[in-house]
Amino acid sequence: MEVGFLGLGIMGKAMAMNLLKHGFKVTVWNRTLSKCDELVEHGASVGQTPAAVVKKCKYTIAMLSDPSAALSVVFDKDGVLEEICTGKGYIDMSTVDAETSIKISEAIQSKGGHFLEGPVSGSKKPAEDGQLIILAAGEKALFEEAIPAFDVMGKKSFFLGPVGNGAKMKLVVNMIMGCMMNAFSEGLELASRSGLDPHTLLDVLDLGAIANPMFKLKGPTMIKNSYAPAFPLKHQQKDMRLALALGDENALSMPIAAASNEAFKKARSLGLGDLDFSAVFEAVKLLKHSS
Repeated sequence: MEVGFLGLGIMGKAMAMNLLKHGFKVTVWNRTLSKCDELVEHGASVGQTPAAVVKKCKYTIAMLSDPSAALSVVFDKDGVLEEICTGKGYIDMSTVDAETSIKISEAIQSKGGHFLEGPVSGSKKPAEDGQLIILAAGEKALFEEAIPAFDVMGKKSFFLGPVGNGAKMKLVVNMIMGCMMNAFSEGLELASRSGLDPHTLLDVLDLGAIANPMFKLKGPTMIKNSYAPAFPLKHQQKDMRLALALGDENALSMPIAAASNEAFKKARSLGLGDLDFSAVFEAVKLLKHSS
């Protein structure tokens, strides 16, 4: 199965590598072409433009950073739209809003191509381990055809119906995650300020009803002020912004998500955007100091 892959950031690189390891022929493209080098060492070919990749491959997957990147890869010069045609499928696994996904879908289908959105739940390690959760929506036939690739990249694939539903599900999940990370950060800092050992707090949490893999994984590194990016904070803030916009559309008041978004924005203004999203802990510590 020959697959194109556009976007080799933290996630895309790991996902494309898994496809290569499982015998897929993969042609890659990245805006900074030097990022393709490591994949070439593992057998990938390089396309000079998104259009060149789509021309060569029956199926092309994209994993881009945000709505503007997802749109430019499709609509700009030498973009996907120039070569997509009947018989070809485009699977956008970027985290975007439903409106962006629908816009891309309509453009692809206007050229006779097939479209599926497939944002993923999971960050760097699940991507490397092929343990992502894939939230697909769009053309059911393309979903069925993509299952062999999805099974290599993820542990479970959901088909959620019409285009836009994958995007919405992903935003809801990441909104909850962002809120949890802020509550967790405030709790860790409250324990410290109160003279408690934060490690003991982690042990107590891990034995109770709110135990979860995120606290278990992130807690020890946060206590050490270590924030190697599994999921960059700037992307988490983008997802909070898009989730709040979805709340606006549905006239839903989301005060906890709104407050969490402000904390992530504060962290970005402190220059923490490229660190892991758990670095919001630094903004929480600072806010408590200054009050």
